[in-house]
Amino acid sequence: QARAQATTDKLAQDAQRAELEAKLQELELELQQSREQLADVRAQHQKQLLIQQQAPSAAAAAQEQASSIKRSETSRWHASAGLSATGYDMADSSASPSLPMAATPQQAQPRRPHSVDRARDAPASPTSAASKRATVGGDEGRSLAKMLSSLGGFGSNSNTGNANAAHASLGSTTIAEEDEDAFQLQSEDDVREMLEHDARLIDEVLMELIGDLQVPLPNLDAEYSPPDLLFPAHLIGLCVIKMFQYNLARRIDRLLMSTIARIQKKTAAFDSDYTSAFWLSNVFELLSIIKTSMTEHQSASQEYEESERAMNDGMQYLESLLSDIYFGWIKDMQKRFVKLIIPGVVESEALPGFTASDSGFFNRLMGTGPRESTVKIENVLSFFNHIWRTMEFYYVDLAIMRQIMSELLCIIGVTAFNNIIMRRNFCSWKRGMQIQYNLTRIEEWCKTHNVADSTRNLDRLLQLVKLLQLQKSTEQDIDIMFEVCDLLNPAQIKKLLSIYAVSDYENPIIGPVMNEVTRRASPTEKSDKMLLDTNDLSEQVLYLTARKVPAIETYIPPEFRMPRIRALVDSQTDMAYDDEDDEDMLAAHMDDYADYREGVVPAQEGY
Repeated sequence: QARAQATTDKLAQDAQRAELEAKLQELELELQQSREQLADVRAQHQKQLLIQQQAPSAAAAAQEQASSIKRSETSRWHASAGLSATGYDMADSSASPSLPMAATPQQAQPRRPHSVDRARDAPASPTSAASKRATVGGDEGRSLAKMLSSLGGFGSNSNTGNANAAHASLGSTTIAEEDEDAFQLQSEDDVREMLEHDARLIDEVLMELIGDLQVPLPNLDAEYSPPDLLFPAHLIGLCVIKMFQYNLARRIDRLLMSTIARIQKKTAAFDSDYTSAFWLSNVFELLSIIKTSMTEHQSASQEYEESERAMNDGMQYLESLLSDIYFGWIKDMQKRFVKLIIPGVVESEALPGFTASDSGFFNRLMGTGPRESTVKIENVLSFFNHIWRTMEFYYVDLAIMRQIMSELLCIIGVTAFNNIIMRRNFCSWKRGMQIQYNLTRIEEWCKTHNVADSTRNLDRLLQLVKLLQLQKSTEQDIDIMFEVCDLLNPAQIKKLLSIYAVSDYENPIIGPVMNEVTRRASPTEKSDKMLLDTNDLSEQVLYLTARKVPAIETYIPPEFRMPRIRALVDSQTDMAYDDEDDEDMLAAHMDDYADYREGVVPAQEGY
């Protein structure tokens, strides 16, 4: 009777345990479905906000080219930047892109970038850790778990095997709660399941690769390769391409939109050249990766139509994000650089023996001479070196580097020209010699760094300086003046001669000379502009030519945890290359890339 009673009690406990397990699984399924619905609502809401911000007219949309972004459009990122962008973490549902994945080297890793602000292995906050490990929510779920663990046999020696079997049957949602670093993907089905349903995959991208990432700073004691600094773009690109292979259109939308919003929020302050250059380079690299994969992907079926639309929308938004970072950084540079132009380019007297005594009548009357400027032409060149080395360190695309230098030279040309033509004490022969010398130093710097083409922005300023050095005493000199200074209009030439300060050793500008200049300037004097137009960035266009990315680098810095991204990378290493010589091909590509950065070989064909 005792054995029969014990058997009956055990059967009753097993039945109760099975019933509770089934109910717990039902609650987990309902919770997952609720999360998916919430994610869909957030995605639709944020996408509507982005579309409302964008709202281009039909005519403007027809004229807009895929390879350029107009800054005059209203920014499309104000809506998304104000959101947390963490809601894109739920499930979703061609030929695979032929972009190979470079295997991660296991030995002899080079020195890796590090942060001087905070250690990467700093413990996560308790709140974030708890939220990452939560698998069921609500009081009912917690009470059911307590009841399930307290049933007879759980934790006792006699029923240890049954308890472990019951605990393992709870499903994949409780895998690796105690140790997330042990997360593994055993099959392609596991890969798809993670890409489609795992909420914490996108959390890893948003937090580890963007939100909590400390930008590595330049270090003279270490050399950094492109994978050391471009790993966020390549890892995000890997996730996007894998989602595209499994035709997960909604997951592509969520990952790209939340990534763009988080990067926009990260770079909105423009408080550091290093942060701006780092994300400018990574956004361009991510855009190039996606464009390369879509260019090599050719599908005649409509099965991947939604995924292709998601990829194309993502590329368009990435181009606008790249444009925002570029022009925002340029504006920040302008504010700092414009303070160096007049004292460093116009007033700096680095050429010995040609000191200009152009203090003006008022200063001579008061007995005060010209003050020595603390800013020299060397300060302008140092600013150039700082920006150039920063862009080189973070592997900013060479075309973008040249366009940024062209913007800085344009600021010099416009600011210096407008100040010289409106100030009498700057219009003298000696001052022209000093400015000519300073501009020659700038031109030599540009030639050394293979950006000599950008000096065309200084052409009008150079002709103005040349005018200050020409003879102005006869009518034949006027013919030479108008021939040499063909970029200057007659009104500007007349203005410069009218305020020109004649030195003691120069012939004065006689009346017939000024009368002839006035006669030539009179027909167009009312329509000619005296000052050059300032550099209006809102009307400028950033021309983009994405480079061809031959392989996705799967390097992850060792101090980063990211168990799901690591598992995704590990699942791809066995299919990275099909040929034995592909690693040699990648090494050769890295050499070509270095030569391309140095201007030895022409740029690769873009897409």
